[in-house]
Amino acid sequence: MIGRYCLATDAIASLCMAFFFCLFLCLETQGSESPETTNPARRTVSVPGHIPWTDTGLDVVEGQTVYFRAVGSVSLQKGNPVAYCGPSGYNLQTVQQPIQKRNLGALIGKVYLLISVEEDPETGEEIRNELSQLFYIGPENRIIMPLQGRLFLGVNENLVQDNGGMFEVVILQD
Repeated sequence: MIGRYCLATDAIASLCMAFFFCLFLCLETQGSESPETTNPARRTVSVPGHIPWTDTGLDVVEGQTVYFRAVGSVSLQKGNPVAYCGPSGYNLQTVQQPIQKRNLGALIGKVYLLISVEEDPETGEEIRNELSQLFYIGPENRIIMPLQGRLFLGVNENLVQDNGGMFEVVILQD
């Protein structure tokens, strides 16, 4: 009974957060065509739970401050009614997640910079020399970008193919 109560409480909390988030968006953009048109420093990105990394379309620079606000829920295992979590994640840490000291399924970010692309002379395979830095976002966070590059968002889990749901994330750039 306690597990069902917690699940119901989490679902109600997620719905309330989604309602207030939508209300905030409506009030903030009332009378304008779209937030991206009127404020190019603001973007809303949908982050599906079953995709490892979602490209935000934003390039950031090292030291830049970026603010994130997220709502929604993902299922960490489709068909499992207790495997849902919000952007703060499911209260579990494993070795099979990108950021091990944060909750499984939490909203996380990555800045990615491609340095060069080479071809392996023996196999002919592409070798990508890149830098990337991961960071925790959760439901709301202000992050100083750790390096220059492309901004990606995802869930804190390596095995995402059986996930469902999505997070809606508002990104504000300074």
